[in-house]
Amino acid sequence: MFDSVDDLTTEEKVSSRTRSKLSNIRGSTSPKINILSKRKSKLRLEEVYPQFSEIFKYNKESTIEIREWYSANNKNIIYVSPESITAKKLYELCDRNIWLSSDHINAYLSYLSMKFSHVFSLPSFFYTKLTTTGRYEYSSVIRWTKKTAIFQKEIIFVPIILDESHWILAAIFMKDQRIAILDSLGILSIENSITIGRNLVRWLNDEYHSKYNVYEEDECKNYKIKGGDPDTNEINQSTRSSTIIGKAESKNQINFELDIMFQNEQPPQMDGSSCGVFVCMFARLMAENIERDKIKDIANLQEANKRFKKVMCTELWEYAKKSGQVNFEKYEDS
Repeated sequence: MFDSVDDLTTEEKVSSRTRSKLSNIRGSTSPKINILSKRKSKLRLEEVYPQFSEIFKYNKESTIEIREWYSANNKNIIYVSPESITAKKLYELCDRNIWLSSDHINAYLSYLSMKFSHVFSLPSFFYTKLTTTGRYEYSSVIRWTKKTAIFQKEIIFVPIILDESHWILAAIFMKDQRIAILDSLGILSIENSITIGRNLVRWLNDEYHSKYNVYEEDECKNYKIKGGDPDTNEINQSTRSSTIIGKAESKNQINFELDIMFQNEQPPQMDGSSCGVFVCMFARLMAENIERDKIKDIANLQEANKRFKKVMCTELWEYAKKSGQVNFEKYEDS
């Protein structure tokens, strides 16, 4: 069952404290709110994209069951290999006002990696570890994908936290040779987006060399930045980075396009607390192979974000029951 549209279109304004804390990573002032965008944000999902509404269905009974389970034994843990989430953290997903922590995001993205064989999700502290000293350090993460054939995946998700207060998502599309940067608040500067793209390209290059024992002189290649104003050199500038994946004997250059998806647009996040939900929703829609422009449209529907937190709650709970980690019958009798 879906909640009423009135319940789902309530807006919380981004707090001045949040804006101030994030000001050092802002590239420009926030885009002006477009009246058409405001109207569109209050449309029902099934009216705009009925073919995708199934993704946003959730079970209200799951919320009730989780509350009872948490009340009966709040020390339980659900394992979503290789991540885990405590009963308390799962219970928090039932609260619309709770900010998502790394535990929530890692558990759900790990769930997506199991649900969709063509995707792989790195944990939230991967990028922090990769750049822990303020510069790129592959040695810090060299063993992190030891058991995963990442070059056989189609999409690699990299959740990133900015200034310890705002979640964004980087998605590496291996076949399309595209790195998408999705910032629901639209505060990440172009320069910082380029830095993230460069670091991820370099990581892929080092991963390939490490896994296949390939050592050759790096070649240079261009990034093309998508999503900016064609008349603005700053936004559409090309940058240089090292060549990545390809056959060991190949000298061909491979271009990865950097796609800043909400650059110079009305950002979809209308409050100061739902960035983590957006990260998980973006990943789910990409895993479903939904086109980028449709993902942007869905993200601008306030209803979609409000529902998706409940989707996460339902899916993680149902996974726990199906995998035998929760025997809910004994909690019903207690």
